[in-house]
Amino acid sequence: MRPIGRFFQVTEVNNYDKYLLDIDKVLHFPITFVIKTNAPKDAVLQELDTYINERANGMAVIVKRYNHAIEEIITINELHQWTNELSDSNIDEIIRDIDIYYKLEMNMDALDDSESF
Repeated sequence: MRPIGRFFQVTEVNNYDKYLLDIDKVLHFPITFVIKTNAPKDAVLQELDTYINERANGMAVIVKRYNHAIEEIITINELHQWTNELSDSNIDEIIRDIDIYYKLEMNMDALDDSESF
C-alpha cells in the first residue's frame, strides 16, 4: 500500500549514504528530499544518481528501486522562488494548514476560535 500524502526528508547532509538509508526506512516509497544547498537541483540529482550507480555495483534492479523512490529534489533555490510567489492569503492558509496537521499529528483536539482555554 502506498501512504497517503508525501514523505519529505529535510537535510543539509552531503553524505548520500544517509539519503539511501532514508529511502530504505520508508520501504522505497517515493520520498522528496529538501536539501539545504544552493546547488541546482539537477546537479544534486546527477550526483545522487552517480552515487546510486556506484553503490549498486551494476545491479540494475537496485538502481531502479532507488531511482524510482526519489520523487523530487527541492533545494533552497526552489524554496526561494516558491515563497516569492506567495500572496498574504496563501501564507495565512499555509499557517492554518500547518496548525491543523500539527494538532492531528500530536493527537490534540482542534479548538474553534470561539472556544477558550
